[in-house]
Amino acid sequence: MKSSLLKISLAAGLALAGGQSAFGQALDYDSLSELFGEPVTAGATGAPQRASDVPATMIIISRDEIGRFPEYDIPGILRHYAGMNVTRYAVGDGQASIRGAAIGHSPRLLVLIDGREVYLDTYGYTAWGALPVQLEEIQQIEIVKGPQSALYGFNAVSGVVNIITRNPEHGDYAVASAAAGTDDFADLTFVAGRSFGERLSARVSFGRTESDEFDPNPINAEAVTLAETLDFTRETAAASATFALTDKVSVFGEATYVDAEMLEATSIYSLTAAIYDLTSVRAGVEANTGLGLIEASAFRNKVEIEYSFGPIEVESTVLRVQDLFKPSPRDTVRLSAEYRRGEAPSFPAPGQGELTSDAYAIAAMWSRKVSDSVDVTLAARYDVLDWSRDDSPDPTLFPFSQDDYSTSYEEVSYNAALTWRPQFGGSVRLLAARGIQAPAFFDFGAVAPLFGGSAAYAGNPNLKTSVVTNYELGYDRTLDNNVRLRGAVFYTETTDVRGGFGQTFALLPPAAPVPTALFDNRGDTAVFGVEAGLEGVTEAGTRWAVNYTYQSTEDDLQPFAVQTWLNFEEATPEHLVNANLGHDWGKLSADVFANYVSDIRTPLQSAAASGYLVEVDGSLSISAKVGYAVTDAVRVDVTGQNVTYGDGETTNFAYQPESRLWVKLTAAF
Repeated sequence: MKSSLLKISLAAGLALAGGQSAFGQALDYDSLSELFGEPVTAGATGAPQRASDVPATMIIISRDEIGRFPEYDIPGILRHYAGMNVTRYAVGDGQASIRGAAIGHSPRLLVLIDGREVYLDTYGYTAWGALPVQLEEIQQIEIVKGPQSALYGFNAVSGVVNIITRNPEHGDYAVASAAAGTDDFADLTFVAGRSFGERLSARVSFGRTESDEFDPNPINAEAVTLAETLDFTRETAAASATFALTDKVSVFGEATYVDAEMLEATSIYSLTAAIYDLTSVRAGVEANTGLGLIEASAFRNKVEIEYSFGPIEVESTVLRVQDLFKPSPRDTVRLSAEYRRGEAPSFPAPGQGELTSDAYAIAAMWSRKVSDSVDVTLAARYDVLDWSRDDSPDPTLFPFSQDDYSTSYEEVSYNAALTWRPQFGGSVRLLAARGIQAPAFFDFGAVAPLFGGSAAYAGNPNLKTSVVTNYELGYDRTLDNNVRLRGAVFYTETTDVRGGFGQTFALLPPAAPVPTALFDNRGDTAVFGVEAGLEGVTEAGTRWAVNYTYQSTEDDLQPFAVQTWLNFEEATPEHLVNANLGHDWGKLSADVFANYVSDIRTPLQSAAASGYLVEVDGSLSISAKVGYAVTDAVRVDVTGQNVTYGDGETTNFAYQPESRLWVKLTAAF
């Protein structure tokens, strides 16, 4: 396609000059990676760059690497990388966090699929088991570590996971797969993409997964029995298309649907059954103009969730425009503006007034190639978030009036990076960032009676934004023997940590009509850490990698199990170690992965709603995948996941992940 060739050539030229096209999904990643001899990304600044030039600590997971993992979902893949904390609470609930404890409904990580946000405005978290994407259609997964609010907005405070699907403009594809295994695991997938002539391309995908749930953790068996028994099911569908109006202007559209049922851990270390009905539509235009590469887009996410504690619905509409241009050969500039509107009826108790949020933002990014060895990147964003409620909650139950919910937040976030490529080799990165985590619908405006109306819990319109600051020194280098070295030292501090209600009531009469459990800011926390990793391929073709993460966490929070359930200091593992080894023998391939997580003390909410810290011993997981290419188009894989876990390993307060085995047949045509 002419527009595709234009974007590829323009992206290549900009990448060599230190910047590139804003059209992340449209890049020909395979061709550009082959051209530059390293991965290419647009996820760190919005402008495509070679991995060695990226002004952030970043991991790029290629399509080939995704296919080798003994995993059935994205959190499973993420756990193999340095700095990634992943806790598998249930079959469909693998919570992920960057450089910190992966608690239930973790609100600190922003996840994108082809640039569209898939985190849920209900509680500001990602339901990983309800993502409308199949592993078979993913081009690459990009993990950008550290606060990224200046580029992506509120809640991108520990980092961003950017999932990019395959673009049929760069080659037709169709893949069908079927898997079956222990514990009634079954998975069906179909993905396809095709170009129709010189101007039109389209992509479709469908997937259905079923599985029995893990067994309850005996430490908390009583609390587990209080949750609805629910096995994991997920059905998703997605379709997108791009049409080139001219050689320089393209339009695109996308629609997704998810129907899923699963068990989840909440942020107060309780369990909930969750039934998801998620839909989204997106459309936009991309143009290469005399003013730069311009993209304007709009998307609408509709979220309907039935939790054990009640239903919630949120509709979010987002309008964005951005312009990427080069005012000089050494400078790349990205300007953007965004408007976001969210609407939700009263929840979990109905009839208490609809909540509305309106957010406005402007942002700018400037990257300058100071010399052949030094780049400087600066980004800043100004956000305004206005909340309102169209009626007062019942004054005999809830402590806040309609006027209390007329609240406005104004915040500035930034990212600053100095990238130096010294003569002795590699890339040195000096990074500083400030990120903003804003209140979500649930912790701002939830209202519900307790104990038949003799008490209540409520969101808090007086919540402050949480502020995350990060300072980091990183170093990447490819050694003479083609071994890749990666390392980083970081310090991240979060003030006014956002948290749910604690064990005791926060407001008592006469300050509130009835005793009220209240969402609130819970104090500060900080983590100092070191990441180091090596990876390479031997002369005989054996793949190998090893990485290590050290995390030292210090809390200054309200008393645990009295005013808050949060305890990052105890729940964050101090040591994480990952290793893998793989080799191909013609049509046969084998990969083995090991994951070690050190001891933690996980918070636990018992059936009586009292709080404890429970010892969880360090665990070692060994997983393996063996594949055989029957033909060029047909492949059989046998996966043994967590084979060292046996009938179940205690890794969290809720359920015990167990050893699982499945066989998968894949056909590409």
